[in-house]
Parts: sequence; C-alpha cells; structure tokens
Amino acid sequence: MMIKLKDLLTEVVCGQCFRWAYRKVLKGGPLLNLVHGTIHAPFLGKRIDHAWVETKKRVFDWQNHESQDRKHALANIGLWVDVDDKTKVEYYRKGFPKKLYYKMTKAKVDNKYEKMEAAITMMKNKHLGPWD
Repeated sequence: MMIKLKDLLTEVVCGQCFRWAYRKVLKGGPLLNLVHGTIHAPFLGKRIDHAWVETKKRVFDWQNHESQDRKHALANIGLWVDVDDKTKVEYYRKGFPKKLYYKMTKAKVDNKYEKMEAAITMMKNKHLGPWD
C-alpha cells in the first residue's frame, strides 16, 4: 500500500485543530465558542474540515498559537500575513480579527458550541470532532 504525501499532510495538519480547539474552549471563559466548519487549504487546493475558537470579534486557531513552525502552519491554511511584527504579535496573542480570518481562510461554519454543549457532544460522539 502506497501512502501519498498529500494524504499524510492532510492527516497531520488537519488532525490537531479539533483537539486544540476543544481543550481551549473547556479551559477558557464563557465567551469562547468552539466552531467546527471547513476552510480552504491552499496547499491541498481543496476545502478541509477544521476547528477553531472564537469570541464575538476574534478567532483563535491552533496554527497561530501552538504550532512549532508558525509561518508554514499559517501558510497551509492561508493565514500567513505579511504585516509588521507588532500586528503579528497582536494576532498571536489576541486572535485574528474575525472578519479577516473568515476572508483569508474562506471559512464556512457547520456548527458552533458553547463550553457545556461541546463537552456533552464530545461525550456522546466519543471523539473530538468533527461531529454530525
């Protein structure tokens, strides 16, 4: 059986966001929502399942908070921005402005979950997502 590099990259890149977003929402305050949806992944040339965390005005994504190689991780989902360092630090610390995130990733929301709803749904499904 031959494993395609594209398939391996998809699994590696796409597998971390659901765990990270779920944990971030459970550890965070009541204003955080877990979001499951799809984004356009430029490196694959197609839409992929993705999870992120958002407040009313900001989006937090594992690629800009936890990834070891932030530039490549952000580029993989179309979020690498060539802006000054001060702006980048703001995005990493305070999250991306919601409108910018949605525009850059071409995000489409399937479901949004508050903390308790996310915990219950995860227990029912016995995995971290995506959920039906």
